[in-house]
Amino acid sequence: MDTGAILLIVLTVLAAALVVGVGYLAFSRYSEVSHGFPCAYRADASSSWDRGLLCYKSGRLDHFGRGGPFREPLHHWQRVALNFGIARSMEADELPWLPAPVLAVPCEYAGDRFELALGLEHYTALRAWLESVPPGWNANVA
Repeated sequence: MDTGAILLIVLTVLAAALVVGVGYLAFSRYSEVSHGFPCAYRADASSSWDRGLLCYKSGRLDHFGRGGPFREPLHHWQRVALNFGIARSMEADELPWLPAPVLAVPCEYAGDRFELALGLEHYTALRAWLESVPPGWNANVA
């Protein structure tokens, strides 16, 4: 085999690896969190806000951070143990990446306290999801 053939094989393998890597990145980035909505998270009032996404499923709320190619939720909160406090409005320039008007919501989960900041329409949807009856709770009611 001459060096030209070896170079061609190496370049073909590298191109294939690049295509697979880009495909995996696109799939992992958009498959799980494509139906999420923007939020900000902080552990307590003295912390700074961290940008992220919230995604709710039937029994769980997932918080994803800013991301990367291998995104895993930073936090999982089960619906039955998650409690929201009274939301307060914030200045829109504090968190410019969130759609105005912005609400800060104190939350409690299994004794841990934290805050979420959301746009008004996302807060309304999330509050309705949290307060509605989860699927299957009334399944055996006659």
